[in-house]
Order: sequence, then structure tokens, then C-alpha cells
Amino acid sequence: MADKNEISEALDDIVVGKILYDEPMSRYASLCVGGNAGALVFVESEKELIAIVRRLKERKINFIPAGNLTNIIVRDGGYRGAILLMKGLKKINCASTTEGDYCVFAQSGVTLSMLVSFVAAQELTGLEFCAGIPGSVGGAVWMNAGAYGKEIKDIIQTISLLNAEGEKKTLRREEIFFGYRTSGLPPESIILDAQFKMEKGQIEQIKGKISEILKWRQEKHPLNFPNAGSIFKNLPGQPAGRLIEEMGLKGTSCNDAEVSPKHANFIVNKGNATASDVLTLIALIQAKAKKEKGINLATEVIIVGEA
Repeated sequence: MADKNEISEALDDIVVGKILYDEPMSRYASLCVGGNAGALVFVESEKELIAIVRRLKERKINFIPAGNLTNIIVRDGGYRGAILLMKGLKKINCASTTEGDYCVFAQSGVTLSMLVSFVAAQELTGLEFCAGIPGSVGGAVWMNAGAYGKEIKDIIQTISLLNAEGEKKTLRREEIFFGYRTSGLPPESIILDAQFKMEKGQIEQIKGKISEILKWRQEKHPLNFPNAGSIFKNLPGQPAGRLIEEMGLKGTSCNDAEVSPKHANFIVNKGNATASDVLTLIALIQAKAKKEKGINLATEVIIVGEA
């Protein structure tokens, strides 16, 4: 663990876009909860990221890479380390291949909404299922994000990452052991970018599918309140939201944190919820699922920091 002084000293001679110390994560997380991070580092380039990671490893300072902070809950006691916000890694481009397909390159900080819009503008199909999914390319690849029977693994060609030694490495699709909501990558890996295989499509059909998906999400998901997307991983053949609803937990609240009456796999912040409030609901749901159904519900969100 490290405090702000240790992190400041470690990064003192490295060129960094911006660093905020003892910064409340509730200001940045999509759920609007979370204690202070020792440092919130705004990474502006791949070169900068590599230098930061190598230095933090050298000093044995904990760190977490993050895209849009849509899938991370920092406990109220805060995170004694550095959170690396990678929004500055936002390069994106497209090129045709000799096989007649198209290759779309995107750095890890590119948001999925930006990627979906970019691909649609190029009249390319294959990524429509990502419409409305919060988060960034890095997080989507790491978690093998998916919807409507499709997953990121279905369109990945290659990814570039930093390994545990801080060295850059490129992996082909067949070298990555994707599973349900996991890429199977080593825990200390940091995704730098990804290349996706796309095909030419009909612009009307592409835009129509995206509009259809966004409309469905608007109708089914509680997007009018801060949330972190799906809290729990689905079970084989059984959506977590349906299970939580069957247990009668829709609308259950802990102060301003609430299991959404609209979709039970969402926990929303109705105003002044804390991370502790959210975690209390998560624990309640898990305990009831274990007791009544004999099921271990695993979280899709990542929980870090001190109580």
C-alpha cells in the first residue's frame, strides 16, 4: 500500500498529463460512489503509461488501470495506490485487408459508444451489439463484454498489452483464452489496444440495429440514475436479474442505494448513496441467493480498496 507522498515521489520525474492526489472516486465513477484514491493519474499516451507502470512496479506501489470507471467500485475507505485513468489513449482508425475485410484499431481508452459510432460511420457491421454498453475498449476486452448472444471475442483479431514485467506484447485471437465475462489474461496485464475484424454492411441496417438496441436498453435499464451496469454475472441459462427478482429483492434499498425496480441486476444511486450502501445490497443478494437457491452469485463489477 502507498500514500500520496510515496506516489508523488515515485512519479516526480515522469511527464504525466495530470495527477490528482486523495481524489474522491465518487466524482468519476458511473455509480457516483467511492472513497479517495491515493492518486488519480490521467494517462495521455502509451509511452507515458509504460513509464508510469514500470516506475510503480519498481517502487512496489499498487495501481489499477481504468477506462471510464463504469465497472469498478472503490470502497469508502479508499484505495491506497494509483488509479490510472486511460481516457487519453483514444486513437482509432480503420484499414481494409487483402482478404476484403476491414481492420479497426482502437486504443484501450476509446469508449464503446465512440467505437460503435466510428464503425457505423465507416458502414461496417459486426459491432452493433456493443451499442449502449458503458465503458471502454480496454475494459470490454478484459471482461469479454457481450450482449444479444455476441461477445467481443467474436470480432477480436489481436490485442496489445503490457505484461507483468512492463513489456509490450501482441497476442492473436487464438492465443487468448476468452470465457464468459473474462479474457483469461494474466491478472497483471494491461490492455493497450485491440484490432477488430469488420465487414462492409448496409448503413440503413447498421443504424437501424443500433437504434433498436439503444431503444431496448432505454426501456429495460434504469438509465435515469447513476449505475454501474450489470452488477452480477449471469448463470448458465438463468439471467441474474431474473433470479434476484424471483427472490423478491426488486426495490430493496440501503439508504440511497436501491436494487432497481426496473431491472433487478442494476443497483442505482438515487442521490447520496455510498459504496458501503451498494456493497451492503450486494452482500444481501449474494447471501439470499446462497441460502434460498444454493447459488453463488459472482459480481461483474470489480471491488477494490479498504472498508
